[in-house]
Parts: sequence; structure tokens; C-alpha cells
Amino acid sequence: MPEYQYLLTSVEDGVGILQLNHPQKRNALGWELHREIIAALEGWAYDDEVAAVLIIGNEDYFCSGWALDVLQGTQGGDRTEFTDLALALMVAIYDYRKPTVAAVAGVAPGYGMDVANMCDITIASANAAFGSTQVKYAMNGFYHAMLAKMNTQRARRMLFTGDPITAEEALRVGLVDEVVEPGTLRENALRLAKQIAENGSELTTVLKEVALRAQNMDHIGATAYELRVTHDLVQRGLFTRRIAEGLARIKEGTSKATERLAR
Repeated sequence: MPEYQYLLTSVEDGVGILQLNHPQKRNALGWELHREIIAALEGWAYDDEVAAVLIIGNEDYFCSGWALDVLQGTQGGDRTEFTDLALALMVAIYDYRKPTVAAVAGVAPGYGMDVANMCDITIASANAAFGSTQVKYAMNGFYHAMLAKMNTQRARRMLFTGDPITAEEALRVGLVDEVVEPGTLRENALRLAKQIAENGSELTTVLKEVALRAQNMDHIGATAYELRVTHDLVQRGLFTRRIAEGLARIKEGTSKATERLAR
């Protein structure tokens, strides 16, 4: 597994864990960290041992946004190169071919929040706060990623004001899916990522494709597309094995879904 300067990577039970690790800048995204995240994601994209990816900072902070000091004193060409690099990172996360989970603790301002928003699911520590703070620096936050998870009015309010919201408010408006107690973020986020990864990379890749594409179709087109996906899946050996296992579990009264609901 490659070694990175500002990134800790590992694979656990089908989950690629991508931990931002630049404490001197509270994981601010400069040149190096952009490139390392892109490289790590590329390395796992077609690795059958990785079925889902967890992006996490630590229990105190996730990512403090762009490393703005790298732009200070630069000229147009360098700034263009940096924004091109940022685009490459956002596309790498936003359009990633496997499910992604972001685990956020502490303040996640600006681009830090955007990175979390571009993941499929965000789990937050109760100490987290989110803000589209780019407006303070005469820049724009990434509205599309906010709008994908919450309603139009709140997304525009955050975009226009830069005001932060708490983890509980982020849960209420749909920006995060779950809020957990401080100190338990990694445990809880990894548990979710492992549950997704249990399905294996063959299936999670198909499901992620559905999630990415169907939401942009009209209702009839989406229904037809998803049924074609179902038709493809039931032809596979994976379906044959899973249906036999599932029916056996139901007969035994040990359905995984029922077990999880009981928790």
C-alpha cells in the first residue's frame, strides 16, 4: 500500500479508510493533500477488496477547507492550476464508482464541508459544525453539493451568508444522516461503511451507479433504467448465491435486516 505524506490509508473488512493527517494545518487541502486523496481513490476504484470508502479526519476536526495561504501572493496561472486540481478532487469524490462515507468532527468550514457533501453519506460528531464560509473570502461555496442533501432555501441561506450550523441542525435539514457522541465517530462511521461493504464490490459498484444516474432522470426513465439493472443483477451468480443464503436465513429466523432493526 502506498505511503503518503498527509494521508493515512488502510483497508478493513472491505472498507478503504482514507484519513486526512496534516495536523499542522488541521487537514487544510493544499497541493499535496489534493493529489494524495485523488491517488488513493484511484488506487481503490478497481480494487475488488474495497467495496466502500470512509473519508475521515480525527475526533477533533475533519478538514479546515482550502489551504488559502497557498493562493496568497500567487499569480493567475498558479491559481488556475490550483482550481483545476480542486475540480479533479471534487469529481473524483462526487462521481466515485463505490459508496463513500464522510465522518466529520469539529468545524468543517467551506471546502471541508463541500468534501463531506460530495460523499454519499455523512456521519457527524455532536461537536461538528458546518458552514459555506467561502463568501467571507469573496469566493463561492459549492451550492450543488449542498442542494443535493437539503432544501433550496437553507442551501441558499448558507451560500449567501456563510453562517455555520450545528451538527444537530445539519441533521435536521438533511446535511448529515446521523449524529454520534464525541469520541465515537470513527467507530460508528466505520460500522456503517462495513455494513455497506458486506455486499461486496461487485454489488456496491452497481448500486452506486444507480444512485448517481437515476436521480437525474425523469420518473419513467429512472424506473425503466433501474429495472434493467435488476434484470442484469438477477442473471449473475452473486444473485443465485445471495438468494439461497437469504431464504435459508429467513427460514432459520436469522434475517440480517431483522437483527439490525432489533438493535
